[in-house]
Amino acid sequence: MCSVVKMIRHVVVVAFLTVLASGAPGSSIIYADDKVQNYLMKFGYLPQTDLETGNLRMEGQLRDAIKNLQKFGGIPVTGEIDEATKKLIKARRCGVADHPDPRFAKTRHKRFTIHGQQWPYRNLTWR
Repeated sequence: MCSVVKMIRHVVVVAFLTVLASGAPGSSIIYADDKVQNYLMKFGYLPQTDLETGNLRMEGQLRDAIKNLQKFGGIPVTGEIDEATKKLIKARRCGVADHPDPRFAKTRHKRFTIHGQQWPYRNLTWR
């Protein structure tokens, strides 16, 4: 009877450790403080936060934003905030977003318009 209890206890402990070990690894979670998220929002890598949801972001969205920043900055693309990424974030730069508003990125902007008016003068003189 005593050996059966020990065996059941042993099985429960092994099962618990197996479940614990099969969880998500700790290194896959990205920790980005408010400064990094504000930087990514300011320069167009993350959408502006909604007041209703606050700073709730999905990990994949944050990882993609960091990858895009790394690719645009010309540093190795890891998807994590490493030393090269921190150095890139701390570098001085202008306040213009790296990526324009995506709604207008795929549309063609004409630099002129064709309209019915014409220049009425045919003889030009130079002084």
